[in-house]
Order: sequence, then C-alpha cells, then structure tokens
Amino acid sequence: MANMQIRATEVLEKHDDPILFTSKVGFEDYLFLNVMDLEDGFIFVASSITEEAISLLKGNKLSILGALRSGDFIVVECASDYVVRRYWPIDIDRFDQSLLPDPGAALSLEIDGVADTVDQAKSYFSIRLSGGTLNHESMAFHQFKKMVDNAYVVARKLLAPAEVKSSKSQVYDFQITEPEFGSLIINIERPKLPRQEIVSNYFKGDAISQDELSKAFWETKGKTLNNLRELKNALDLGQLDDSTVSNYAFLIRDISSIFPDRRDAFSDIEFSGEVDGSWRTLKFDGNDTEELKEAHRKFFEKPQFVTGVISIINEGTLNVVIKVLGTNEVRCNFSAEDFAEMKAMEHFQTGNIMRAHGTIFSRSRRDIMNCDSAAAIFAKTEASN
Repeated sequence: MANMQIRATEVLEKHDDPILFTSKVGFEDYLFLNVMDLEDGFIFVASSITEEAISLLKGNKLSILGALRSGDFIVVECASDYVVRRYWPIDIDRFDQSLLPDPGAALSLEIDGVADTVDQAKSYFSIRLSGGTLNHESMAFHQFKKMVDNAYVVARKLLAPAEVKSSKSQVYDFQITEPEFGSLIINIERPKLPRQEIVSNYFKGDAISQDELSKAFWETKGKTLNNLRELKNALDLGQLDDSTVSNYAFLIRDISSIFPDRRDAFSDIEFSGEVDGSWRTLKFDGNDTEELKEAHRKFFEKPQFVTGVISIINEGTLNVVIKVLGTNEVRCNFSAEDFAEMKAMEHFQTGNIMRAHGTIFSRSRRDIMNCDSAAAIFAKTEASN
C-alpha cells in the first residue's frame, strides 16, 4: 500500500470528502473510514472486507463497526491527494474506541441496533453478553462455561413453543456458530427439529408437520422479540410497575437465568433477531437487569398457586415434580403431614394434575416451591373443569 493512491470504488457516506468508502488494495476490497482530518491529509482506519459483509452493511444488517471488525484492521495516513504516506496493522480493540462508530450503528441513521458481526447478522437469534471485564484475548474457563450454560437455558425458554419448551434436547435442539469473544456472542441457527412422531406427543397427540412446527418456532421468536421490546420500553420510561411486571412475569423469569451478578465478567445482555422483516436488537444494561431482578424477586418469591402435570413423586424426600405448561418444571416440597394427606388421595399418581400453593424460588433447570398446605389433585380428564 505504500505510496499508492487510494481511489474510492463506492462512496457509502460523505461530507465534503468521502467519509466511508470501499477501495481496491491489490486484489482485495477494503473498507475505509475517515477518523481524523490533518492539515495536509487524513487518517483512515481500514479493513479487508468480503462481498458478503459489504452487502450486509449496505442492507443495514451489519454495523459499520462490525464491517471494520470483519477483516484485517489497519491504520492509514495519507496526503490530501490520498497518496499513502504510511500504514500499520493494529488490533482494533487497542485503537482509540472514541474514534470508531458505536456498536450497533448502521449505515442508515434511521435504523438503530444492527448486528456487530457477520455471523450475528445471518443468525436466527443471537445472545450477546458484554461490558464488565470481557475482552477479545482470553476468558476464565468457568465464566465461559457458566455463560454458555445459562445462554442455552434461556434460548430454549425464549425460542420454543410452550408445548415443547421444557422438553429434552433429544426433542429439539439448536446449532450455533463459533462463539466470539470481546463480548461473548452466541449466534443461534434455525432449530434442529425432531421427527414428527416424537413432537406430536407434546402437541396433545395432534399431527403436526415439520413446516407447521418450523412456523411455530418462528412465531415464538417473533413474539419473544416483540415482548422484549415492550419490556425494554417500560424500563426506559420508568414504567416497570406491578401491572407491567405481572404482564411480563414469565418472560422476566425466562431470562432471569442469565442475569449477571457481582461475580460475573459481564454486565449487559443483548438479544437480537429478525422479526417483521427487520433486524431487532434489545439491550439490557446493568441497571436494567438489577431492576428486573428485583421485580422478579417481588413477583415470584411470594405465595402463589401453580398447576401442572405430576411427572415425579419422591416419597422419601417428600416432594413432587410437576410440569407447568410454558415454564420450568417445579419441585414442590411438602411437610410430612401434607404429603401423607396427598398420598391418601385417589388420583395421587404421575400423569394427573396437581394444584399447589406456596413460595417459588427460580432455578435455571427446575424451580423450587415450598408449599404451605397439601395440594389439590385432579384426574387428567378433570383438568378442563
């Protein structure tokens, strides 16, 4: 590149001079961004870029920062006639971030919050954990495992129809692309759907085609992103009152597994995906998650009724596990007297319906309820009554 004259192939943004443009360097395409005007020239940052990344950038699906991150990053100093004086490679994270576009900033000023990596822009759904002490170079192994485990739990809750939400991975699963550091970005591809005969058991025996099941997953994802947007708007407007928390209580519970605590390396959570024909990104910062954690505690950690199908009866430890449609399994703990009372009931067996009352404590895989009385038991055929 030394002494070559930079010639714009396509200008994407300009003021008096081109600010953002593509140019050929040898046989490769590079994206150039003007970050500083000198008395007799310019300072650019540039990155090699693929046609795919250029297309995503121009289609407002990939951020400017994401495009600059997609290839080899360099700094270029040139004269006013665009002849290169010198250039040098640098890790983009070691460059002055105040001179770079904000994360999520699209080419169009009218669009907010687009993807920051090519894989993210092409993903079915994306979970990004950022802030705190996360960086591109390394990460504590236990932190990585915890974040990935929690992201897996949350993804299954947010993206699956209620009928299969609590099922095992053998019923349905997701593929992911390679996780990216700096912020931990987990890009989830379309769900790997089960065979029809497996999933039909979860839809009350109704026959359901693969196309119908795929549509159900897609609609669930869209509803999730719309609800997350409404929840975020309530937080931003200071309107997370009791009524709003009640409306979105199960959504708050579904994402609670990934809320950071003081021991975690990250502070912010971001959910992204396509809905209604456009990319949507919802970012919950540390203040948001603290407010949601408090709302979750106040709503769920108080006595309430829960109804579900009995899946396990543990007589030795005096508890019953029930499956509640659309939520976690709940392990209901009873006193010896209450458990004995239930044991004497006619329909106290797996497959029937139990309605319990007590205080719930959320866990990532199975919630716990400390019951304050014996539960009501119904035959499965009586559930509708």
